[in-house]
Amino acid sequence: MKNLQYLSFFSLALLACESQNSAHKTKETEIVENHQSVETPKKDSLLSLEFEYMDTTVRPQDDFYEFACGNWLKNNPIPEEESRWSSFNVLSDSNNNVLHKLLEKSASTPAESGSASQLIGDYYATFMDTVRRNEQGIKLLEPELEHIDKIQNEEQLIKVLAHLHDIDVNAFHQIYVGIDAMVNTKYRVHIWQGGLGLPNKDYYFKDDERSKKVRNAYQEYISTLFSKFDLPGSTKKPNDQIAYYIETKLAEVSKGPVELRDPIANYNKTASGLFNASYPHLHWDMYLKERGLTNVDSVIIGQPLFIGGLDKLLETESLEDLKIYLKWRLISSFATALTTDLDREHFKFYSGVLRGTKKQKPLWKRGIASVTNSSIGEALGEAFVKDNFSEDAKRKITEMVENITLVFNERIEDLDWMSPETKVKAKEKLGTFVRKLGFPDEWKDYSSLTINRDSYFGNVVNARRFGVAENLNKLGKEIDRNEWGMVPHIVNAYYNPLLNEIVFPAGIMQKPFFSEHYEDAVNYARMGAVIGHELTHGFDDKGSMYDANGKLNNWWTPEDKKKFDAKTQKLIDQYNTFEVLEGVFVNGELTLGENIADLGGLTIAYHAFEKAKENNEANNKVIRGYTPEQRFFIAFAHVWKNNIRDNALITRVTTDPHSPGKYRVNGTLSNMPEFFEAFDVKEGDPMRQPADKIAKIW
Repeated sequence: MKNLQYLSFFSLALLACESQNSAHKTKETEIVENHQSVETPKKDSLLSLEFEYMDTTVRPQDDFYEFACGNWLKNNPIPEEESRWSSFNVLSDSNNNVLHKLLEKSASTPAESGSASQLIGDYYATFMDTVRRNEQGIKLLEPELEHIDKIQNEEQLIKVLAHLHDIDVNAFHQIYVGIDAMVNTKYRVHIWQGGLGLPNKDYYFKDDERSKKVRNAYQEYISTLFSKFDLPGSTKKPNDQIAYYIETKLAEVSKGPVELRDPIANYNKTASGLFNASYPHLHWDMYLKERGLTNVDSVIIGQPLFIGGLDKLLETESLEDLKIYLKWRLISSFATALTTDLDREHFKFYSGVLRGTKKQKPLWKRGIASVTNSSIGEALGEAFVKDNFSEDAKRKITEMVENITLVFNERIEDLDWMSPETKVKAKEKLGTFVRKLGFPDEWKDYSSLTINRDSYFGNVVNARRFGVAENLNKLGKEIDRNEWGMVPHIVNAYYNPLLNEIVFPAGIMQKPFFSEHYEDAVNYARMGAVIGHELTHGFDDKGSMYDANGKLNNWWTPEDKKKFDAKTQKLIDQYNTFEVLEGVFVNGELTLGENIADLGGLTIAYHAFEKAKENNEANNKVIRGYTPEQRFFIAFAHVWKNNIRDNALITRVTTDPHSPGKYRVNGTLSNMPEFFEAFDVKEGDPMRQPADKIAKIW
């Protein structure tokens, strides 16, 4: 559902399905196992960082990422089943071993109908039964295709579209119920651009050779999937060409990834009556009725230009062509839920072409990903945390959050660019942050969901219906402040500006990000930086548009905002110069919010660590010749160690609001005087921005 647009994620690894990891045993996993063999250190002894990852032949003043991670990068090739290999993959791989046992046990043990164990066990079992899936074949989709065939006019088209949206098929536009950013005590219906099969609009129009190859491969993918079905064709052009043409027309009126970062431009509240009059071919009242949505007095339009273009498209394109497009979006949406043949074709394009992955993951890992990414993912998370979450870890992280928040508050007071008036409001916002750690206080109620052993496709449809209905049923109800936007076992974290909350699932509260047995230099550099990162999101270029109550509201003085924008422009300019591959650069505007959060988060975590040093003599030791401050920065760099395939890197640079790992390290540190001091980085060294270009924000 598109309501996740509001979440500022610390990492998109799992959401992009990139950290359901391989069984490939790299040297990294051997190192972690060796490190964990002394997980419980001797009394009065704590674990430090992994010095074996470092390449000390590289000067830290020249390339700190290579200095801190060079040996790891050399010794950890990317498994064939992955598009990258990183800290996130390593921890997710460990979690997967636990999840695998849970799912196998649930699938083989009778459980009470409707229980978490029954739901995840039956869902997983039908996924794993590829023989039955292939026997049932594509005929399971035929009734849905027949519904589209029977469309005789525009009104019937909209009714079928409403049905497709109920089973979460991304066609034409997307509808969801989310918090009204301006009146954030209310849920509103939102309409958002959609209907594309490529990652964003740029993929349809860029003229470089790689983009052309991707487009050609995508059109071949459309043609291949259509060929699996016995469908009536158009008298004008082949079905695949028509489907691609309609997507191209939608892409023409879509916003690009940088434009979509502007929450004010994406907030256009419109009365339902006016919406009906302005976009008659969307048949809004009828569509809402079909979706079971009543008393909808207004709708928030994300991209009016897109909705206008879609309305025009529905008017001018032939009904037969629009039906072909709907069939394509339906087939593509369920390709991985039908036969293994269709699943392989989906993998070949989306993982092979776009990310360069060599082969599919083992079936059991794909099964874990399927359960996790479905609406019953929280049920799997519930099973995970029962035996795999440390309350001691939660208490320690709670203490770190307190310390880091205290330091953040002090640094607001010391800012020379923020006026006293704005400082008061900034502190008020910081003081109202809600913290969610580990897992939800109340687990989701799945009593209305049917999952059984009949078919995997049927379970996917039922789970989708449940998730969509759960979202739509929010309309008219009180804001659910207990809801989580991530499942507990995911290796990730996020900030939600509409609820002004920071959320840290149990999945990330483990090594190598955190351990009760790590020294403070490591914990503050890793988990502390994560905490600081999410806090800083409340004050980045987007988060700063929301006030202490989570309302989209300007609480800055014009002069303060002007100074803030000047500082953040330095980051845009810096990151625009980072060339990840020949002719491929980081997008400083797209990644700005995450770059601000990286810099602010690490700065705050560093000063919180310095405070922790004052109260603990163990934090002041020199280990293997490295001071505590030096170990702090090395430990931070280790979080972002990763090897990534060229195709995946290019895709990430063009779609991901996070900079590649190397630049999350070098870009951040090159702006930090604390780092310069720790490693004697002098003016003119590559790891130090010129004095007039340093972006000191928080």
